[in-house]
Amino acid sequence: MKENDIPSDVLGSSQKRILIVDDDPQIVTLLTEFLAMDDRFEIQSATNGYDAGILTEQYKPDLILLDYMLPDINGNVVCQRIRNNPDLSGARIIIISGVVNQDEIDQLIGSGADGFIKKPFNVEQLITTISDTLGVD
Repeated sequence: MKENDIPSDVLGSSQKRILIVDDDPQIVTLLTEFLAMDDRFEIQSATNGYDAGILTEQYKPDLILLDYMLPDINGNVVCQRIRNNPDLSGARIIIISGVVNQDEIDQLIGSGADGFIKKPFNVEQLITTISDTLGVD
């Protein structure tokens, strides 16, 4: 296709699209670097709820790694908005946070989160959780 100048991007990709949403640039960098090394994933990131909302609509991620405590919105609201949008019905959400208790985790799951990972986290375990959540080997 390249030899004949035929665009290959219209064919789609077997890669799973992951949106990383965290206001900590070090977490975003860490996750982006580790996940980008895995050719199963295509990565985008946002550092606030507003940008995450725009990217979610445009990028249509298969999975959102979402920090619970963003400066402009919390994880419950994000989960509810995604779950109320039929165009995003296939998106999975894993909340990542170090500041929640079990009651808050239960509320997040009730709001539509598919999983929760506590900070600090082990990157290999996170990748396993992502793979399991997306059903990829």
